[in-house]
Amino acid sequence: MRMTATQRVDLWFRQATPIALTLLLAILSAVPIGVPGYTAVVPAYTAMAAFYWAVFRPDLQPPFALFLVGVLQDILVATPLGMTALSLMVVHGLAVSQRRAFLGKPFVLAWFGFVLIQALASFVAWVLASVLALRPMAPEPAVFQYLVTVTMFPVVAWVFVRIHRYVVR
Repeated sequence: MRMTATQRVDLWFRQATPIALTLLLAILSAVPIGVPGYTAVVPAYTAMAAFYWAVFRPDLQPPFALFLVGVLQDILVATPLGMTALSLMVVHGLAVSQRRAFLGKPFVLAWFGFVLIQALASFVAWVLASVLALRPMAPEPAVFQYLVTVTMFPVVAWVFVRIHRYVVR
């Protein structure tokens, strides 16, 4: 049976949902909310999206599109160009390489995997920021951002699961 134009458009929108959601999270990460110092420690929502979709639907989140989202986020939040993109590539690459370890297992194992992968990505971003600043950066904001990110991951993953189940399919 041949698909109608409406069905093709519907399928395209469903398949574009993961990268569109990651793009939306990148934009929302740049929105100031009026809390002093929040921009330095805003959770890495795009890393959460990169991990989730890399594990559960890597076919719908191409690395190139994820890289562009990272560059856009760098531009929006005024971080060194490529820092978020590199961090997202680390998360995506490690998550894809280990996805068989997470599929079909309890959520706590995926969460633990995210904790480890995000630790490495946060460390890489901190080292890169220190190198670009030509001096060691204070680690406290990076550590706090990491802790907030891994703590919020279950909540954000729950939203991703619902979107995956009812929109992406």
